[in-house]
Amino acid sequence: MAVTFEQRFPGWSDQIRKAREWTDDILSTHEWFDIPSDTIASAVLLVSEASTNALRYTASGRGGVFKVTLKVDRRRITIEVDDEGRPAGGTVPFIRPLTPMAQHGRGLTLIDYIADSWSLLPRPRTGVTFTLTWHPAPTPAA
Repeated sequence: MAVTFEQRFPGWSDQIRKAREWTDDILSTHEWFDIPSDTIASAVLLVSEASTNALRYTASGRGGVFKVTLKVDRRRITIEVDDEGRPAGGTVPFIRPLTPMAQHGRGLTLIDYIADSWSLLPRPRTGVTFTLTWHPAPTPAA
């Protein structure tokens, strides 16, 4: 059974930090989740990247909001970052080819590389969803 948490954030750049802190707080402080620290760090990084994309490329960053949803199961976190959609003439999110000097465009590449799976949210929603899984820590032999 998954436990779900969600939080809306105003579309201001300082709220990306708030979304990271909120994600870290939820995943770190609930003992029953027993999520490895590297998985929490990955979740926090990817929430930051998806939130940044929401502000940079959608109406969320033009006076709107974005919403982060965490669905935590025994061995999986599903994270959704909903935005307020592309401005007129905007493009669908895509993975950009990386170049050494690029200053932007790495968000979806990181999500694609780190997450176990990811996709765009189903219409009519806009944004991304991704999943991180982990294996239980081995128990010492008796």
